[in-house]
Amino acid sequence: MLRTFIFNDSNSQWIEEEHHLLSHDVCAILDEEKEIIYLWNGPKSNKTKLRKAYKQIKELVLMFPELNIQFVMAQRNFPIEIKKKLDSFLEPQIMDKRKILKFSRFTTIRIYLISIIFAVLLPILSFLNLSSSLFWPLNNGNYQVNSTIYNNWLNISKTLTFITIILFSINIIIGIIENEHQVIIFSLNGLIISVGLILYLNQGIFLFLFQDGWTITNYLIFQKDIFIFLFLILTVILIFEIPNFYKLISFVKTYHKFIF
Repeated sequence: MLRTFIFNDSNSQWIEEEHHLLSHDVCAILDEEKEIIYLWNGPKSNKTKLRKAYKQIKELVLMFPELNIQFVMAQRNFPIEIKKKLDSFLEPQIMDKRKILKFSRFTTIRIYLISIIFAVLLPILSFLNLSSSLFWPLNNGNYQVNSTIYNNWLNISKTLTFITIILFSINIIIGIIENEHQVIIFSLNGLIISVGLILYLNQGIFLFLFQDGWTITNYLIFQKDIFIFLFLILTVILIFEIPNFYKLISFVKTYHKFIF
């Protein structure tokens, strides 16, 4: 019986894998009947990782002196059944084209997951913050808001948008590293729109035409202007939220085995 394991470099552990391999993986195939371990080093892996993996598995084998385990590390010496096993893992025939594994590193998989979750979540929080304007006191069709509350209202959304810009920048870098074009395009779209949003919010008191009776400390904003403002913000956010949310779902479906 053949059993397949991959080396997790982040915690120096071997994990049994039954379906897929990434090009950066170090893989060990154990032939239990012949007591042979075939050690495979992926094309995007490196010798340092291979040495670390070999040392780790060697220490594990030494814990069972009753076993006479042999190691085969040169791929040209792999038997045909081992090569077929590797080929089936690297090129799964049943895998949908949308689920082709393009990420090749555990580190980038996990960083991208965290980054895209917050990149999707923060614009939603920003819009919810802006929507709090609907609860401002309403008088004769005008919203009344204190200048301090108004400034804080904008500053919270600007801060959230600025963090979103940083997250999309990180995602673009990851997309370049992994040569993942969809990540680059979706993140660049989010980055450009987020920059536009923060410039728009930076207009401050010039976002609205205050109604008659407003003062330096108390603003009066026509109710319809708030509705239009929120509609524009929501529309713009959805332009990058929808593709990035789609990417988040498809990413988790594809890489869940390497995330959890």
